[in-house]
Parts: sequence; structure tokens; C-alpha cells
Amino acid sequence: MISLKRGFGILLILIIMVNYIEALSLGELQYSPQIIHPGEDVDLWIKVTNDEDKDLKNIEVSVKPHYPFELKQVNPKKGIAVIPHLNPGESDIVYFKLHIDDDAVAGEYRLDVTVSYDIVEEEGEEVVTSYTWTKVYYLPVHGTPNFEIEVSNTSLLLTPGRTETIPVSIYNRGTGKAKECTLSVGGNNYISAVGSTKFYIGTIRPQEGKVVNIRLHTNGDTPEGTYLLPVTLSWIDEEGREKRENIDIGFTVQGDILLSVSNVITTPREIKPGDSYVRLDVTVTNNGHGEAKDVKLHLKTSYPFRDSWSNANFKGIGTLKGGESKTVSFYIDVDKYAPPKHYRIPLYMEYLDKFNRRHNTTERIDVYVKSKPVLEIISKEYTVKAGEENLLLITVKNVGNEKAEGVRVSAIRNSAQPFDYPRKSDSIGTLNPGENGTGAIVVSVDKDAVPKEYLITLEIRAVGDRDRGDHNVYITQESIRVKVEREGDGMSLLLYGIIGILIIIGIIYLRKKL
Repeated sequence: MISLKRGFGILLILIIMVNYIEALSLGELQYSPQIIHPGEDVDLWIKVTNDEDKDLKNIEVSVKPHYPFELKQVNPKKGIAVIPHLNPGESDIVYFKLHIDDDAVAGEYRLDVTVSYDIVEEEGEEVVTSYTWTKVYYLPVHGTPNFEIEVSNTSLLLTPGRTETIPVSIYNRGTGKAKECTLSVGGNNYISAVGSTKFYIGTIRPQEGKVVNIRLHTNGDTPEGTYLLPVTLSWIDEEGREKRENIDIGFTVQGDILLSVSNVITTPREIKPGDSYVRLDVTVTNNGHGEAKDVKLHLKTSYPFRDSWSNANFKGIGTLKGGESKTVSFYIDVDKYAPPKHYRIPLYMEYLDKFNRRHNTTERIDVYVKSKPVLEIISKEYTVKAGEENLLLITVKNVGNEKAEGVRVSAIRNSAQPFDYPRKSDSIGTLNPGENGTGAIVVSVDKDAVPKEYLITLEIRAVGDRDRGDHNVYITQESIRVKVEREGDGMSLLLYGIIGILIIIGIIYLRKKL
């Protein structure tokens, strides 16, 4: 029973409160402009009506904005409008001004309007009752699409004479949704779309991006540079209006740079082990369309080759345009023991493109080293007697990789030396690779020759392997050491040795006696 009475009391209070709330009503929002966009100022009007049969006093209507709204000062108190008095059934209009944030995305945004007022009742004495309540409104904001179109991968370049697929990104940087978007691709004198030129994209929401792959063909005679390609973007905005925007997309056309070795001429024509200052005339060609600037070349030698002198194989040839060639000379020495075969010497090439980006590539130069006989003297130290004719046996070995025919060894007379050569040369014959042969020369030494060591130059002459078509004559000069001794020099040394031994024996004997 008590609970029932309590429930009835609460219901009575709610009914009374509803009646009081209905004493004053707020009409619908009136605003201008009718279509609100981000960044705009909006004028607001709200109709306030006294629906009570009593007077309403001290009516205050205040606006509490949420994002993206910002109150502007139009009333004495910012955001608060005051109506001193409303008679029963009387209405008045309050005015506010809002600014919409520039980056607001399209949508409906909340606006809280709070009203407070006093109801005056006179029953013998004046009774004032105060009320406050809030009404929530939603204000629609219509965004505006704002598009950016760019190449998704800025490192992608167009190349003359080629058809390439380029991903293009369409970004909606605005605040409104764009529906039924389509992209139409145009062309210019050098670049044209291949296949489809119209692409359906659909809806692009604010801050959203979508990618379209466009196939573009670049004419073969297109100069390097940057070109604008016109495209048209069409869409329907949030108010249902058809929109269209023409946008130019920038594309970079860079001719491909293809540096290669197109020709090599060697001097001598046939390269053999032991050759020095071999000249390699190398022709470098740019087979591409683009221009290569500041082209630098480095011939990287390794065994059995070496640079003929310091920095002999660093070259700069400047600029090579598409289809242009330049010839540069390098110099190398070949090791005397180089095996006969084809060698691929790396040629490092470095250059700048039109946009000053550095690139490098390596080509290989084919060099063929032919075989040849290489003859060396095995025994190089001899002793001869002054005043006598001395027979020297000269052993020669073929350390090369080709047969040596008609090998002959000869002494080269030096008038400043105390030598004559009754037999200055001798034939050894044919030496296959790895074989030894011996030749004999006779050296006549002046009797007054100073006993010391001398260097005698010998010349070894041979012909290549005729069976393999090598008719070249190979000449090598080497030195041997010849020590001159006079007659009796050996006996004197022996005598001095015997005397020394006898002295030592005598000293030992005397010590034992003592």
C-alpha cells in the first residue's frame, strides 16, 4: 500500500514537470545559408514561445557548441540571448552566429540549446518558480571534395618508345564525399593512353585515396623532360550535383642510357706474354635515348695484366648523347708467364643522367693472349782464368707455352771489358715448353784483367712454332756473372791455408811442452 502511494506521488511530480516544461517551447532551427560548408559562418534563429497561461520572465537561451562549431560574438553575452518577458501565447526570436571549422568532414553535428525562465504566479502574493532544460539539435554540414592526383611511385619514369603501366593515385583531400567518380585520361603530342582511357572509381570519402593503373605509350622521338598529361575527374557531390575538374598530371620522360663497349682494337694486334705498353683502343657507345653526362671509365687490371703507368687507365670522356660513340685508349703490360687464353678485363663506367643522378655499370673487354716461347738462362754464374780461353756452357730453358725453334745463344761484346770471344755464339736447336738446352761460347780473358766479377750480356734468339703459324723471331737478352781469377791465385790461397794450419799446430805443441 505504501509503495503504491509512493509510485503515484512520483507520477504526479513527473506530470507537473512535463506541464512546466511545456510552458515554453523552442521552435526548429532556422539557419543561413541553407547548405552549410566547412569554413563558413552560419546565422541561427530560434523561435521561443510562451505556451503557458502565465507570464514568463527572465528568459535566457544559451548555445553550447560542439565540434566543429565555434560561437561568434553577436549578443552582449557571447552565446546567450535574453528575453525579459513573454506574455501568455507570445513569441520572440533569438539570434546566434556560428563558424564551421575549415577541416570539418561532412555530417550532422550536435548543438545544445539550454533555456531558463521564471514563471510568475500571483495568489495573494507573487510566487516565482524557475526552470531550466536543454534541447539538442543537429546541424547538417555538407563537405566539399578537393582532389589531388599524382603518380603513386615518383621513381617511375617514362621511356621513349615504350609502353608502361603507371599507377596514379586520386586523393580526396577535402571534407565531402564524392560519389560515382570517373577518371578520363587525355594525351599530348608525345604521350598517349593505351587501351581504356576512362576509369570508374566509385565513391571516394574524405581523406581517402584510390589507385588507377594507366597504360601510357611514349613516342620514340620524345625529348627528355617533364610533360603534363591532362585528365578529367567527374563526380557527384553531397547535394547531388554533377561536378567536373580538369587536372594536369606531371610525368618525367627519361631516355634509357645503355653504355656498352662496341669495339676494341689492340696495338700490337697479337698480344703475347711479356708485352709492355699494349694499347687498347676502346669504343664506348650509348645505345639508349638518354644523355649520359660526366662519363668516367676505369679499366680494372689484375694478373696477368697491370697498368703501364700510374693512372694510365682512368679516363673521362664527358657527355655521350643517345647513339653517340667515343674512343679512348688504355695501356697495359702483360706478365711474361701469362697463360695463353681469352681474358675478360672489367671496364667500370660511371655517369650522371639528365637529373644529375649517378649510375654505374661494368662491361668486360675480351683480350686474347697468344702463346709464345719464353727462354731463360738457368746457370748464371761462371769463373774464368785471366790470360786463357775459357769454355762456358750456357743452359737455356723454354719456360713459355710454345715451342721455340732455332734457338741460338750469342755473347754481346763490350769493348770496356777485358774479354774477346773466339766463339761468341752457338746453336741449341728446338726447345719444347719446359725443355732445357745447352750452348757453348768461348771467352778469352786478357792476362792483365783485373780479378773481379763482370756482367756479360747474352742474346738468346729463337723462332716461334711454325707449325702453329708463328714465324716471329723472339730475342731475349740476359746477363751472366763472370768472376775473373789470375793464374796462381788459387795456389796462393792454398799455401796461406797450409801455413796457417802449421802455425796453429806449433802453438798447441809448445803449450803442451810447457
